[in-house]
Amino acid sequence: MGHKTVLAGACLLLVGVGGGSVDAKNLKAHARSMAGIAEDIAALKGDFPQLSDFSPQKHWNVDRLSIEYAFRTHTPRHSGGWTAAVPSPDDDGLWFYIDLHDPASTAQIHTQPMEPSRCLNGRRVTFLILEGGATKSVRSSLAAILEKHGVKFCEEKERL
Repeated sequence: MGHKTVLAGACLLLVGVGGGSVDAKNLKAHARSMAGIAEDIAALKGDFPQLSDFSPQKHWNVDRLSIEYAFRTHTPRHSGGWTAAVPSPDDDGLWFYIDLHDPASTAQIHTQPMEPSRCLNGRRVTFLILEGGATKSVRSSLAAILEKHGVKFCEEKERL
Protein backbone atom coordinates (compact mmCIF):
# COMPACT_ATOMS: atom_id res chain seq x y z
CA MET A 1 0.00 0.00 0.00
CA GLY A 2 1.51 3.31 -1.05
CA HIS A 3 1.40 6.89 0.17
CA LYS A 4 -1.73 7.76 -1.84
CA THR A 5 -3.68 4.72 -0.61
CA VAL A 6 -2.79 5.41 3.02
CA LEU A 7 -3.66 9.08 2.58
CA ALA A 8 -7.03 8.29 0.97
CA GLY A 9 -7.92 6.08 3.92
CA ALA A 10 -6.75 8.76 6.31
CA CYS A 11 -9.01 11.39 4.81
CA LEU A 12 -12.03 9.14 5.38
CA LEU A 13 -11.14 8.66 9.05
CA LEU A 14 -10.24 12.24 9.92
CA VAL A 15 -13.75 13.57 10.36
CA GLY A 16 -13.60 13.35 14.17
CA VAL A 17 -9.89 13.96 14.82
CA GLY A 18 -8.67 16.78 17.02
CA GLY A 19 -11.86 18.51 18.09
CA GLY A 20 -14.09 20.97 16.28
CA SER A 21 -11.68 23.88 15.90
CA VAL A 22 -9.78 22.48 12.93
CA ASP A 23 -11.60 22.36 9.60
CA ALA A 24 -11.53 19.46 7.13
CA LYS A 25 -9.03 21.24 4.83
CA ASN A 26 -6.53 21.52 7.70
CA LEU A 27 -7.14 17.90 8.68
CA LYS A 28 -6.32 16.78 5.14
CA ALA A 29 -3.16 18.90 5.22
CA HIS A 30 -2.18 17.38 8.58
CA ALA A 31 -2.84 13.87 7.22
CA ARG A 32 -0.67 14.63 4.17
CA SER A 33 2.10 15.89 6.44
CA MET A 34 1.99 12.80 8.65
CA ALA A 35 1.84 10.46 5.63
CA GLY A 36 4.88 12.19 4.15
CA ILE A 37 6.75 12.01 7.45
CA ALA A 38 6.00 8.29 7.74
CA GLU A 39 7.13 7.63 4.14
CA ASP A 40 10.36 9.56 4.71
CA ILE A 41 11.06 7.60 7.89
CA ALA A 42 10.59 4.36 5.95
CA ALA A 43 13.14 5.61 3.40
CA LEU A 44 15.79 5.69 6.18
CA LYS A 45 15.71 1.89 6.68
CA GLY A 46 18.86 1.31 4.63
CA ASP A 47 20.89 3.63 6.86
CA PHE A 48 19.47 2.61 10.25
CA PRO A 49 18.99 -1.10 11.01
CA GLN A 50 16.77 -0.22 13.98
CA LEU A 51 14.17 1.03 11.47
CA SER A 52 14.03 -2.31 9.64
CA ASP A 53 10.51 -3.10 10.89
CA PHE A 54 9.09 0.40 10.35
CA SER A 55 6.03 0.56 8.11
CA PRO A 56 3.91 3.67 7.49
CA GLN A 57 0.82 1.46 7.28
CA LYS A 58 1.56 -0.21 10.63
CA HIS A 59 3.01 2.64 12.66
CA TRP A 60 1.00 5.68 11.55
CA ASN A 61 -2.18 6.00 13.61
CA VAL A 62 -4.51 7.99 11.38
CA ASP A 63 -7.14 8.51 14.10
CA ARG A 64 -4.63 10.16 16.44
CA LEU A 65 -2.37 11.80 13.84
CA SER A 66 0.55 9.98 15.44
CA ILE A 67 3.46 7.74 14.55
CA GLU A 68 4.78 5.35 17.18
CA TYR A 69 7.51 2.79 16.65
CA ALA A 70 9.30 0.35 18.93
CA PHE A 71 12.16 -1.95 17.92
CA ARG A 72 13.89 -4.31 20.34
CA THR A 73 12.47 -2.84 23.50
CA HIS A 74 11.54 -4.04 26.97
CA THR A 75 9.28 -2.96 29.81
CA PRO A 76 10.81 -0.01 31.69
CA ARG A 77 12.54 -0.95 34.94
CA HIS A 78 12.00 2.41 36.61
CA SER A 79 9.02 4.49 37.69
CA GLY A 80 8.20 8.15 37.24
CA GLY A 81 8.16 10.38 34.19
CA TRP A 82 7.10 9.66 30.64
CA THR A 83 9.96 7.21 30.08
CA ALA A 84 8.37 4.86 32.63
CA ALA A 85 5.22 4.72 30.51
CA VAL A 86 6.82 3.77 27.19
CA PRO A 87 8.99 0.87 26.01
CA SER A 88 12.69 1.12 26.90
CA PRO A 89 15.08 0.27 24.08
CA ASP A 90 17.59 -2.55 24.36
CA ASP A 91 21.16 -1.56 23.42
CA ASP A 92 20.31 -2.09 19.74
CA GLY A 93 16.75 -0.79 20.07
CA LEU A 94 14.68 2.31 19.44
CA TRP A 95 11.38 3.84 20.48
CA PHE A 96 9.91 7.08 19.15
CA TYR A 97 6.61 8.92 19.11
CA ILE A 98 5.54 11.81 16.87
CA ASP A 99 2.10 13.40 16.87
CA LEU A 100 0.13 16.48 15.89
CA HIS A 101 -2.25 17.63 18.61
CA ASP A 102 -4.41 20.50 19.79
CA PRO A 103 -2.25 23.18 21.47
CA ALA A 104 -4.63 23.13 24.46
CA SER A 105 -3.96 19.45 25.19
CA THR A 106 -2.84 18.70 28.74
CA ALA A 107 -2.12 15.01 28.13
CA GLN A 108 1.09 14.01 29.92
CA ILE A 109 2.78 13.03 26.66
CA HIS A 110 2.16 16.56 25.33
CA THR A 111 3.60 18.41 28.32
CA GLN A 112 7.22 17.28 28.54
CA PRO A 113 9.35 20.24 29.65
CA MET A 114 12.63 18.66 28.51
CA GLU A 115 11.49 18.66 24.88
CA PRO A 116 11.38 21.91 22.87
CA SER A 117 7.99 23.12 21.68
CA ARG A 118 7.37 22.38 18.02
CA CYS A 119 4.48 23.52 15.83
CA LEU A 120 2.93 22.79 12.44
CA ASN A 121 0.07 24.85 10.99
CA GLY A 122 -1.76 25.60 14.23
CA ARG A 123 -1.02 22.24 15.85
CA ARG A 124 1.59 21.30 18.42
CA VAL A 125 4.04 18.53 17.57
CA THR A 126 5.31 16.02 20.09
CA PHE A 127 8.58 14.31 19.20
CA LEU A 128 9.92 11.91 21.84
CA ILE A 129 12.68 9.38 21.24
CA LEU A 130 14.65 6.82 23.23
CA GLU A 131 17.65 5.12 21.60
CA GLY A 132 19.78 2.18 22.64
CA GLY A 133 23.41 2.92 23.42
CA ALA A 134 24.76 0.67 20.67
CA THR A 135 22.73 2.17 17.81
CA LYS A 136 23.63 4.81 15.27
CA SER A 137 21.45 7.71 16.38
CA VAL A 138 18.46 8.42 14.17
CA ARG A 139 17.34 11.48 16.21
CA SER A 140 18.78 14.16 13.92
CA SER A 141 17.50 12.40 10.79
CA LEU A 142 13.97 12.28 12.25
CA ALA A 143 14.22 15.94 13.27
CA ALA A 144 15.31 16.82 9.72
CA ILE A 145 12.30 14.96 8.31
CA LEU A 146 9.99 16.92 10.61
CA GLU A 147 11.61 20.18 9.47
CA LYS A 148 11.31 19.15 5.81
CA HIS A 149 7.55 18.77 6.33
CA GLY A 150 7.18 22.23 7.88
CA VAL A 151 7.58 21.50 11.60
CA LYS A 152 9.24 24.45 13.31
CA PHE A 153 10.16 25.40 16.82
CA CYS A 154 7.21 27.39 18.14
CA GLU A 155 7.34 31.14 18.44
CA GLU A 156 7.26 32.38 22.03
CA LYS A 157 3.57 33.36 21.73
CA GLU A 158 2.75 29.80 20.55
CA ARG A 159 4.42 28.26 23.61
CA LEU A 160 1.95 29.76 26.06
